[in-house]
Amino acid sequence: MSDKTRIHELAKSYGMPGKDLANKLRENGFVQARSHMSALDSIELLQARGLLAAIGITEIQTDAAPVRAKVAESATPLLRRKKKKTRPEAPAGEAFNAPPPVPEVQTAPEPTQAEGTTSPAPESETEVSTPPEPEARPEEPAPEQELKPAPEGPAAKSTTAPSDTGSADDSQQVTAPTSEAVAAAARPRPRGKIVGRIDPSILAAQAQPQRKREGRRLANQDDATPDVRPTFGRGKGSPGQTTGPRGGMTATQLREREQGRFLRRNRQSGVQGQRRTGGRGRPVLVTESPLAGENITIEMPITMSKLAEALKLKAAVVQKMAMQKQYGMFTLNSPIDEDTAVLLATEYEVELDVRHEVSAEQSHLEEIKSKRSELEEGDLVNRAPTLAFLGHVDHGKTTLVDKIRSTKVADGEAGGITQHIGAYQVTTSNNHSLTIVDTPGHQAFSAMRARGAQAVDMVVLVVAGDDGVKPSTEEAVAHAKAANTPIIVAVNKKDKAEFDFNRTVQQLMKFDLTPEDYGGQTAYFQTSGITGEGIEEMLDHAFLMAEAELGLKAHQSGPASGVVLEAEVQQGRGIVAHLLVQDGTLNQGDVILAGEGYGKVKSISNDQSKQVKAAGPSTPVAVMGLDALPGVGDKFHVIEALSKAKEIAQERERRNRASFLAASTDPNLELEAILGKEPLLKKTNINLIVRADVQGSVEVIRHEVAKLDHEEVAVKLVHAGVGQITESDVELAEASGATLVAFHTGIPGTIRKEAERRKITVRRYDVIYELLDQLRDLMEGTLSPEMQEEIIAHAEVKALFKSSKIGVIAGCGITDGTLKRNHRIRVLRDGAVVHTGSIESLRREKDDAREVREGFECGIVLANYGDLREGDVIEAFVINEIKRTLA
Repeated sequence: MSDKTRIHELAKSYGMPGKDLANKLRENGFVQARSHMSALDSIELLQARGLLAAIGITEIQTDAAPVRAKVAESATPLLRRKKKKTRPEAPAGEAFNAPPPVPEVQTAPEPTQAEGTTSPAPESETEVSTPPEPEARPEEPAPEQELKPAPEGPAAKSTTAPSDTGSADDSQQVTAPTSEAVAAAARPRPRGKIVGRIDPSILAAQAQPQRKREGRRLANQDDATPDVRPTFGRGKGSPGQTTGPRGGMTATQLREREQGRFLRRNRQSGVQGQRRTGGRGRPVLVTESPLAGENITIEMPITMSKLAEALKLKAAVVQKMAMQKQYGMFTLNSPIDEDTAVLLATEYEVELDVRHEVSAEQSHLEEIKSKRSELEEGDLVNRAPTLAFLGHVDHGKTTLVDKIRSTKVADGEAGGITQHIGAYQVTTSNNHSLTIVDTPGHQAFSAMRARGAQAVDMVVLVVAGDDGVKPSTEEAVAHAKAANTPIIVAVNKKDKAEFDFNRTVQQLMKFDLTPEDYGGQTAYFQTSGITGEGIEEMLDHAFLMAEAELGLKAHQSGPASGVVLEAEVQQGRGIVAHLLVQDGTLNQGDVILAGEGYGKVKSISNDQSKQVKAAGPSTPVAVMGLDALPGVGDKFHVIEALSKAKEIAQERERRNRASFLAASTDPNLELEAILGKEPLLKKTNINLIVRADVQGSVEVIRHEVAKLDHEEVAVKLVHAGVGQITESDVELAEASGATLVAFHTGIPGTIRKEAERRKITVRRYDVIYELLDQLRDLMEGTLSPEMQEEIIAHAEVKALFKSSKIGVIAGCGITDGTLKRNHRIRVLRDGAVVHTGSIESLRREKDDAREVREGFECGIVLANYGDLREGDVIEAFVINEIKRTLA
């Protein structure tokens, strides 16, 4: 055997796979067996053998004859020496002590027979059978005596071969014992010296795996059958003497020691895969996974407790490893991303296979794609292109759309800025149909502009010719390029005197928007929302460009799909979703799924608020029937069954809630809660309950409020929804100390009176930046002011006068500044501060003075301080409070 043996090599002698043997050893507390490739030295190998024997797992004997031969060879020289001292014919009384002759090595192996038991010998000399377990207690010789095999029975005589090395007398003595010997064997044998007792039931327990904890001995791996004789300290040598790493113990003694330890652990606390017993009975946490070297599979989403369970470890062990390796701080229910979970498993030598569960939504989308692919090409028809008007605030986007539609939408927008996404279907004088999506231009509506760019085929970038490129213009260009959408530039407000087309073109060329006249790919048009100049040419160019380059096609029939442009709650109508149909036909009565909302379509209205029964591709509509407000930008699909739509909607709701909880969890706050400590810096929260007219405005407010964060103060949205303020909102505001905000929606008179009665602040806004500005002012007002010290004057102590009534009076001269009686002072001596306090009395000659200017002398009495010396300097200062800002 080499210096070290691997687990899979040891498993071959037990007839089992290496991984199963490693698992069995780890389950019973043998932590050295990390995997089937773990290497064991000689001591660990004996410990492993002893542990396996203790739980009823023994080695498989593949060839018993060599083992018996080895035993015979080791015993033959001893018996030959004894044979020379024996007499040919022993008296009957001494027949018991006479050693029987030894069979030859070439004889078939025979089982060692206990006293008074016989077993039939094999019929053939060439066949070797495994000896059965003895049923009775074998003879135990004294330690000083030499081994004496039991007399052979008649069956043994019939199968014994003649000896090649012994004499004829030897062979005859084996095959035909004398009558005196037979008679002596029949008589009761005298009791020998009992050196130990073995319970026969223990031998049977090894053959019963279900009672493996009752086994009390180990099978001797040097013999074909278990050696049940106790060692009783033999072979240990002299006291205090150790030989080798075993401490002077034999292999049998070492295995018996490990077996005893294992059985004692079982009796005390049982075999536990997660804990071992440390010193003085203290539990020791196992930090090595019993699955080391294996592959395990886990499903997403993964939490700390789920990962620890998969690794068969305590969660505290995995949490500690995550902190030590700087993977992050996790609670039991904290979600863990796939990469972090794989890295944590690698630390325990476990390969983690992450399986992503196929959701109902994903399977449904795949089903829709497969159905679409089955439709014939003949079902495809040309659809009208959709254009999104993007640009900076107040650059005339809505005015252009109004001119195109001959409406006055811009007049109804608060503050003259668009705060909603609007979609309209128009037809040019050349009978070209287009769908126009108008988006907000204010900086707060960045996400809304991005959604508008992703939902359309082309982007019309509106830039005021008298104002030039602005930050929102750059952002709109970035959104269009990110969506890989073609751009058409409309240089607007040509009717103004400050209009400068060339300057605007030069500014836009920095963003790779080179005009076609300069050899570029971008079309430029000079437009005016007042006179309508250039609008018709721009729309015709957009239509022809979409027809020639984009090749827009859609299915005229089949289930509809598209995107949600806006969602709101209307009085008397409930939830109304503004949709843009991109493929298929939406019919009244269809089951639709949009975000977390689902339901049957009760009514369909076009962009002119007229009821229609169906809507085809590139048609903006408003539908009723959803049970929940969808998110702006969510995809919508027509589902065959209402139950299927409900299942997908509930799945989305659970996923969104889990994401929200994970995002709102602050690891630092959790750590402080675990450690039982107070936060290092207490934050002031400004609680808000917001009600807006449409879902898009709610998302904008939520997004902008999240940016208003400071280390000392934060704005927290307790609730945000669509519709008017309700009585439940007032009750929630009273319980949470929140301020009610109505954005672009009315406040019922009863609600206002109830809020005043409960002393709850209610505010209403129509323009987004007014709300954000007031929130910033409110946050800055809650910040504690910054304290700044200002040096006012210095006075030098020239003389000291002591008074029994007043104390020490310092005669001083003002060297600079103006000293006032209410100033804070500090006493400087040799450049060091020796006292800080206030002035108790300030006099000019004999009169009290409120202030003394530079160049004059005065008398000063300090409050609660009289240890002044000549030459000290009294420094006067004030603390100014400076208002802090969020910047």
